[in-house]
Formats: sequence, structure tokens, C-alpha cells
Amino acid sequence: VGGAAVLLTNKWKEKRRAKYRLVHTVRTHKGADDNAFHCVYQEQDENGKTGVALSKELMAIAGDALKTNITTLGPLVLPFSEQLFFFVVLFARKFFNANVKPYIPDFKLAFEH
Repeated sequence: VGGAAVLLTNKWKEKRRAKYRLVHTVRTHKGADDNAFHCVYQEQDENGKTGVALSKELMAIAGDALKTNITTLGPLVLPFSEQLFFFVVLFARKFFNANVKPYIPDFKLAFEH
């Protein structure tokens, strides 16, 4: 069993001790969709106790938000070669009706560990 801890700080003095550096942040707002808005909500039960209710669509909505975040973050972090290969395959599929399977970029190339 393994574990990981992350310490975030905004103190410039701690910069040299940091192992990672946050470069890009992405925020996806899905509240305009009614299903997303109502997938987690606070309500009272029959005894009057306040609790949180989760809908069955929560996992699908979370997956959609993750897909949107990765789509937004991809062009910011992927190397140029991965972006170029992705767009070449996309262009071939769109305009030449090539029977090529979609290219999934290798995000391991984007991050230094």
C-alpha cells in the first residue's frame, strides 16, 4: 500500500523545497446542465436530518467534466510532436475519410516526474 502527500504553499521562500511546480490550472463549469446541477444536492430526510444526496448520473457527469478538462489541458501541456500527430490524424479522418483509428496522445510525455 502506498500513499502520497502534497503540500501547496504560496510562500516564495519555499520555492526551492518544492518537488513539483503548478504551471496550468483548468476549471470546468458544468452547472448550466440540469443533470449536472442536480447530481449532488443537499436535502433533509423524513427525520429532518440534513444530508447529501447523490444521483445515479454522478459518474457520467464526472467523466464528462474530466474529458472536458483533459481536452482543455492537452494543448497547454502536450509536446508539439504529439499535437501535430493528433491533428494530422484528425485532418485525415475528417477530410479524406481515412479509415484510421483516432490517435490518443501520450500524456506521459507531457509531464516530468
